[in-house]
Amino acid sequence: MHLRIIIFFAWAFQGFSLLGQEKTVAERLGYPPDTKLLIIHADDLGVAHSENRASIYALEKSPVNSASIMVPCPWFPEIVVYAQENPKIDLGLHLTLTSEWKYYKWGPVTSKDSVSSLIDKDGYFYPLVPDFVAHAKPEEVALELRNQIKRAYTSGIDLTHLDAHMGAAASTPEHIATYIQLGKEFRLPVLLDSRIHEVDDVKIKSLIDESTVVMDYIHSILPTDFEKGSTQYYTQLLKTLKPGITCLLIHLAYDDDEMQGIAVDHPEWGAAWRQADLDFFTSKECVRLLKENDIVLVTWREIRDKITRAK
Repeated sequence: MHLRIIIFFAWAFQGFSLLGQEKTVAERLGYPPDTKLLIIHADDLGVAHSENRASIYALEKSPVNSASIMVPCPWFPEIVVYAQENPKIDLGLHLTLTSEWKYYKWGPVTSKDSVSSLIDKDGYFYPLVPDFVAHAKPEEVALELRNQIKRAYTSGIDLTHLDAHMGAAASTPEHIATYIQLGKEFRLPVLLDSRIHEVDDVKIKSLIDESTVVMDYIHSILPTDFEKGSTQYYTQLLKTLKPGITCLLIHLAYDDDEMQGIAVDHPEWGAAWRQADLDFFTSKECVRLLKENDIVLVTWREIRDKITRAK
């Protein structure tokens, strides 16, 4: 699902220059500037019981140290209970404006008559980002996203950050501005990479300040990489990780009947894909690679508390 986020960030973030920061993110977090910092981030919690079980296992038993929740999805209540019982787990929101699976669908948390531009004829979110972009009214996007954040807070989740499912919340300059503004409003870091520096938009530039954290790199395995083997891709990535802060986006679930049914006719980011991610990141090999390559794991909670909410 993150091929589209990369494509849309690449489109939206062409030509854009940010206020320079005197210190790197690593230094602001208390590390030397040449440290290789990594967030191993599991997307899509709440989408399914299989997704929740696998992600919880990884968060508790492996180097996976952060995750984000999809509020509109059917298994959101299950992950709410887990978050309430485990308040120190690093959990943010995977802000959701699309519903991509063939038969497994969801829609807005806001009343549908208030956000009618966000839904298709059956009342669900559009499956693809271009369809969302073609129909969505910016004011309705802002309303829905704010309501997702409010629902998470009223459910008792101590949110650590915001990111964007399939990149929809960062798919146009207007939506990017809303995305960053919501981070400011709730004092939460939002997932952005260095291409944000090149977006030529006055409003967006005005929102970038000393509390804004920009990833040096965002990585996520793509279909061409998956075809060659997940282990090969992740091994090479960890061996060649560069100094700075990197967010690695992964998707964890079991290759079981539930996930196979959800991902029918959708092999990319499907059940086998998610099982392969789970297998690698819960392996001893993953732990070894992190240690041998001097990679330091950091969380969004650290970023939130030490940078975004520093004042």
